[in-house]
Amino acid sequence: MTRIETVNKKTGEVNDFTLHSSVSAAHALWFRGGGFTTMGYAAHNALADADLSASAYRLFHKMCAIQNRKDHGLVLVESQAKFAEQVGMSQASVSRGLKQLASQGFIYAEGRNWRIRPDFVFNGNGVAQGQAVQNIPAGTPDPYAGTRTDLTVIDGGNGEKADGAEGPDEGA
Repeated sequence: MTRIETVNKKTGEVNDFTLHSSVSAAHALWFRGGGFTTMGYAAHNALADADLSASAYRLFHKMCAIQNRKDHGLVLVESQAKFAEQVGMSQASVSRGLKQLASQGFIYAEGRNWRIRPDFVFNGNGVAQGQAVQNIPAGTPDPYAGTRTDLTVIDGGNGEKADGAEGPDEGA
């Protein structure tokens, strides 16, 4: 049930609208195959613009589909041979694909397992995503790097110029 109240600013009249819905939140999404992940528009662009082989691109989507549902983004790898069989690709293609995806920051190693970068694709709530983003290892490449405007922070000061020159309002 959703209640909406509006107020007419000219007359002060209050309208109360109550909406009843028989569709529960669990049935509000119509994706096939059970679960779903969240991926932002910038992530779609970064993936489309990445220099990935077709097999790396395919592997990334397979990894999104088989990621752990409770430990978001974790892709368990018992052995590379079994992993290749699980995703339906050759072991050589999987090896090359993992290297490409990791070198561009879409995934990163976690022991012998892999984790999908949580600020790229995630299948949990916002709180869990925020915690996962903080756990991205330092030095992991940024897949968004090519789409950002690089800004440089210039150390400020107390208003004095480095060369001793006066500012625009001084000495006038």
